[in-house]
Amino acid sequence: SLGAIDFGILVDAAVVLVESVLHGLAQHSAAPATHTAAGKHHHGERLAVITRAAVSVGRPALFAMAIITAALMPIFTLERIEGRIFRPLAMTYAFALVGALVLAFTLVPALCAILIRTRDAAHGEARWLHALRGWHSRGLMRLLRSRWLAGVGLAGLLLLGGAAGARLGSEFLPELDEGDLLIFAEMPPSISLERGADTLREMRQRITPFPEVLAAMTEQGRPEAGTDNESLNLGKLLVRLRPRSEWRSGWDRDRLVQAMRERLNEIPGVRYNFSQPIRDAVEESVSGARGKVVLKIIGEDLDQMRATLKQAMPLLKSVPGVVDLDLYRDATVPQIHISLDRAALARAGIRVADALDLVETATGGQVVTSLWEGERPVDVRVRLPAPERTNLAALGAILVPAADGARIPLRDLAAIRLLSGRASILREENRRFFALKFNVEGRDMGSVVADAQAVIAQKLKPPPGHFFLWTGEFENQQRAMARLSVVVPISFLIVFALLYLALRSVRGALSILLLTPFAMTGGALALLVTGINLSVSAAVGFITLLGQVCLASLLVLSAIDDQIAAGVPAWRALIEGTCERLRPVLLTALLAMLGLLPMALSREIGSETQRPFAVVIIGGLFTALAVTLLALPVVYGRILGLRPPKPAHLPRPVEPQE
Repeated sequence: SLGAIDFGILVDAAVVLVESVLHGLAQHSAAPATHTAAGKHHHGERLAVITRAAVSVGRPALFAMAIITAALMPIFTLERIEGRIFRPLAMTYAFALVGALVLAFTLVPALCAILIRTRDAAHGEARWLHALRGWHSRGLMRLLRSRWLAGVGLAGLLLLGGAAGARLGSEFLPELDEGDLLIFAEMPPSISLERGADTLREMRQRITPFPEVLAAMTEQGRPEAGTDNESLNLGKLLVRLRPRSEWRSGWDRDRLVQAMRERLNEIPGVRYNFSQPIRDAVEESVSGARGKVVLKIIGEDLDQMRATLKQAMPLLKSVPGVVDLDLYRDATVPQIHISLDRAALARAGIRVADALDLVETATGGQVVTSLWEGERPVDVRVRLPAPERTNLAALGAILVPAADGARIPLRDLAAIRLLSGRASILREENRRFFALKFNVEGRDMGSVVADAQAVIAQKLKPPPGHFFLWTGEFENQQRAMARLSVVVPISFLIVFALLYLALRSVRGALSILLLTPFAMTGGALALLVTGINLSVSAAVGFITLLGQVCLASLLVLSAIDDQIAAGVPAWRALIEGTCERLRPVLLTALLAMLGLLPMALSREIGSETQRPFAVVIIGGLFTALAVTLLALPVVYGRILGLRPPKPAHLPRPVEPQE
């Protein structure tokens, strides 16, 4: 949560206040009446200028920070995994903003009075900033005279943003690179413990020669604690990887996984699922199966369910991006089936229940007494020895007492056969299900899931009384986006109310919110250019960007309204107010960008979830600057009902310095 905070955003209020103080002192020093005989300002006059400058931006800065905090409200409503990841970020952000705001209104003015002198503001602006101010004022004048140019520019931004959004992939969260790999191996269900250990040893021998591998460790079956329901044919291979700096040139994790998959597939009879330690636990807890996406068929007939999913496998293999496609725990084991002959039992006068009790005692055993071991009672179970429990002839020779006292062999009363049966029957909400799992590589999860669902819906129908159920990580994305689609509009209403309280104008608040979608199109373009998918992390970035856009817009409109309230003609106020706020708007945006730049460029472990957040804000601030400094005054003038000005009514543009 601390690493995701942009410290540039935290100092926005302080930057705006200090810039206002420098601007006020510069204007005061330019007034001839304020000079003393020595050419210096009186100390009391300087403090009065600092106080007025701080008060003039205090209200917009206060409401801007409140709007940024209110914009974070949708993040507080996130649930489950996404809530655990991003709610601490939002809480830390909100508390840090409150602390920064308190310091900006208490400590910063005092430091300005102590450290800033009149001569600090008398040097004027830097040459590049003065030239930029001239270009900005001339461009703004042209847009005010030809408002259709602003409309064309906004329409172009909206089209670009829409086109970028349509081409973006989607996923729940970027896949976190945990630094290690976890390979899940499913061996034949009848494999012995010794043969399974040999197979896992061969897997290690095939994996460890990779230069990127530091070590490989295997597990077979379930742990002694019984926390996993694994059998002897199931194994895990934990692969410890070296730091990325020691990898071969041109190799990334996807290429390494593909090479490992090809080498392991040479071992016959073993099926694999490539994952990571934390992700594996999350996937199984979310969908009940090891795989990013799981297609379940729910019903009663296991044979029909399995046959249906077998038909689905070639359909899903045709979908680009699908890997590790396989039935989940599709294993059969030899089983002894004892089917009672009810007619024979009736002729012998033997009740079905008595025959079943005898079979249960012989194979499963019955508790007949208990013994004490120290202070712990231990049940004593009686049953046939293990060799006889698996011997069909021995089972058939069991004598069943009849009503007349005779004893009849079980083989004369039942059919005893060795058949193949299900190794396990999976249930969910007390319903049987069969699962088909797969992972996603080379494409975004959202498009792969959409294509997979479309091809199954078009070409495969479940048997009567059965139905399909898609589960997996994408469910988290759908749930999070559905919640945000409800909460974000409410957040917009709260932001609108705060803007109205700050500006005391419905028109001003409406102007800002109308331009917000245009200003945020840069976030979608940045995601497209960097090849990052739209995820919950990116959505959180858009939410945070909303606060930054409102901050810049509020600074501009508050300056325009102050000019109009001072009696300046409306058109002149639009230009002079916007130009007056050019420097603080640029500073706050540049500070936010620079603060997020390390996060956007980082490739360290754990940066995957933070990078979309940073890229969205940095890209969005580029378009937000253009919209706020050029389009906002035009739209505000249109909402105020002002007609295009004549050239004589406009102020002279700022000329570049010699």
